[in-house]
Amino acid sequence: MVSTVLASLTVPWIPVAHRLEVVRCAEVPAGYLVTTAFVLVLDRLGRTLLTLVDRPGRGWEPPGGHLDPGETPAQAAARELAEEAGLRLDPGRLTLLGGQRITLLAPPPADYGYPTRAFQAFHTVRLADPGAPTRPDPASECAAAEWVTPAEVAERCAGAAWLPLHAALSG
Repeated sequence: MVSTVLASLTVPWIPVAHRLEVVRCAEVPAGYLVTTAFVLVLDRLGRTLLTLVDRPGRGWEPPGGHLDPGETPAQAAARELAEEAGLRLDPGRLTLLGGQRITLLAPPPADYGYPTRAFQAFHTVRLADPGAPTRPDPASECAAAEWVTPAEVAERCAGAAWLPLHAALSG
């Protein structure tokens, strides 16, 4: 499988020594387990759908979250999109763009709930029309959903590890 590393970094939300590589790929990297799935939705005007996650330390992000048992990454991304942004799309419309390949370089704490080789899958879809107004499900962890320009994505999500994937789409 061919993958292109767009960035390599460490992040504060992983509690042990690690390597996080933002990769562009068409398949999940061999030996990695998908733990979460996201979707970068772009509309005809080039805007991206972001959600405001109402949790400490979070903020504006693409819709996404953990896989439920038995879900494929595309199914999880489509479900999260509906819950967090109110936009319903068939999972078959989503294309894997790449993701965040996480490799732990030290043993994790006993309460760490993720594998030592995890993959956060990022899917994409382009809509043929301008994005319609959206609203999160009231039961979701999101307080708002908005269509924003590439410049607004960079401003609202400054420092986010996934930004190189977004740049690859809008570049």
